Amino acid sequence: MKTFSFCLFLILASGISHVTHAQQSPSTLKAQAIEDTRRLAARISLDDARSMQVRRLVLERLTQENEITTQYANDPAMMQNKLHDLERQYGEKLKNILTALQYQRYVAQLSPTGPAQLSSGTQSSNR
Repeated sequence: MKTFSFCLFLILASGISHVTHAQQSPSTLKAQAIEDTRRLAARISLDDARSMQVRRLVLERLTQENEITTQYANDPAMMQNKLHDLERQYGEKLKNILTALQYQRYVAQLSPTGPAQLSSGTQSSNR
C-alpha cells in the first residue's frame, strides 16, 4: 500500500512535470528518456544490457504520457486515471526487465519510508 501511495504521488508529480512534454518533439523526449535512464541506472546499479531496454521503456512511457496529457488536458480526473494505468503498466514491464535485486532497489527508491528500510538493514533477517 505504501508503494502504491508513493507511486500515485509519483504519477501526479510526473504528470505535472511532464505536462510540458505536450509540445515537445520526439528528440526532446528521447533526451529526457536518456537522462531518466541515467539517473535510474545510478540508483539501482543498472547494467548496460538492461539499460538499453529500460531506456526504450522510459521513452515509450514519456511518449504515452505526452499523448495522455494532450488528449485529456480538459479532463484532469481522466488524465490522472490514464497516467495511473500507464505507471502501473510501466512498473510491470520494468519488473520483467530488471533483476530481482535491481527491482527491489527500484521499489526501495520509490518509497523512502517503506521499502527503503530493506536497504538500511532493518530487516536483515530476510536476507
